[in-house]
Amino acid sequence: MRNKTDELDWEILNILKANARIPYVAIANSLDVSEGMIRQRVKKLVTSGIIKRFTLVTASHTLKAIIEVSVEVNVHTTKIANNIKKIDGVENVYEISGNNDIVAIVDVDNTLKLNDVIENIRSMKNVHNTETKLVLKEI
Repeated sequence: MRNKTDELDWEILNILKANARIPYVAIANSLDVSEGMIRQRVKKLVTSGIIKRFTLVTASHTLKAIIEVSVEVNVHTTKIANNIKKIDGVENVYEISGNNDIVAIVDVDNTLKLNDVIENIRSMKNVHNTETKLVLKEI
C-alpha cells in the first residue's frame, strides 16, 4: 500500500498528523492544489488502509509511562497485547522487536494507578517480565 503513495499523499498525511481537524480547503491552499483533489486523496488513503482512523491526543494526566513487556518463548503475543489494551489507563499497545515483545503507553493519575496497571500486566499468563520507564517530559 505504501508504494502507491506519492509525495502529495505524504504531504497531506503530515498535515493531518499535526491537525486531523484541519479543513480540506486549508490543506489545498497550503499545497496549492484544489480542495476536490485533497478530498479525493484523503478518501483513497482511508480506503487503502493507510489512514486507519482520525483521532485526537489529549493532555496527559499526572503520570505517563512506557511499560515494556517480555513474554514466554513461543507464545502468541497478539493475544497478550490485546488484553493489555483493555486495561484502564493504557493508551496504546505495540508489538515490537528486540529484547522485549510488547510496549504499552500508559497515562494515569498517580503512582498507585500505575502500579495497578503494572501488576495487572504481570499477572497475565505467559508474561515473563516488565520494565517501566516514566515519561519526564512530553514534547
